[in-house]
Amino acid sequence: MKLTIAIAALAGIAGAANASVTINEVLGSTSGSDAEFIELYNTTGADIDLTGWSIELWDSDFDTAGFGQEDGGSTFMLSGVIGAGGHHTLGNALSQSTYGYVADQLIGANSIENGSYTMVLRDAGSAIVETFFVTDSDLDVANIGGTPITPDFAFGPDGSFLPAGFYRIGDGSSNIGLLEFGQPSPSATPDAANIPAPGALALLGLGGLATTRRRR
Repeated sequence: MKLTIAIAALAGIAGAANASVTINEVLGSTSGSDAEFIELYNTTGADIDLTGWSIELWDSDFDTAGFGQEDGGSTFMLSGVIGAGGHHTLGNALSQSTYGYVADQLIGANSIENGSYTMVLRDAGSAIVETFFVTDSDLDVANIGGTPITPDFAFGPDGSFLPAGFYRIGDGSSNIGLLEFGQPSPSATPDAANIPAPGALALLGLGGLATTRRRR
């Protein structure tokens, strides 16, 4: 089951609730080779052309030489149409074979590095739609190109580890929960609806940390 501690960053609630497209679920760290995916969700009742939209990943390990550089090597340029109330998934080959779905866009192996990162969703006009900061240390810094930012959502570490990933508790919700670590992650649902965890506790406040330890 999914971890039942959710984080809702106050600064992100309004933006996420009003965004036409949101980052709905991400899995970046699993045991062994990583079955990675990034899932988007269309919160509206109309189809949306994703041409020109993008997802950036920025290295957020403040005490390393790579801080502020593109994490995973490149920006993901989005394409295709995401249907009304639908999902659009970027996944690697292992993710597809592990979870039995077909990604809308294919990403390379280990595109999401297993270190602290800032994820940025931009629309076709390059405007920032929302930002996520995933960390394994209180020394790390959310940033875009090395410039510190206040992210819409911030969470981690999971015990002393980088969280395996995160999901919205209910598609498009402003409450965020952590995915469990494993291969496969027993709680990941790429290209499918996110089901709210029973009795999930929302911790309000930017930078609220999940305290449940990763299962080994």
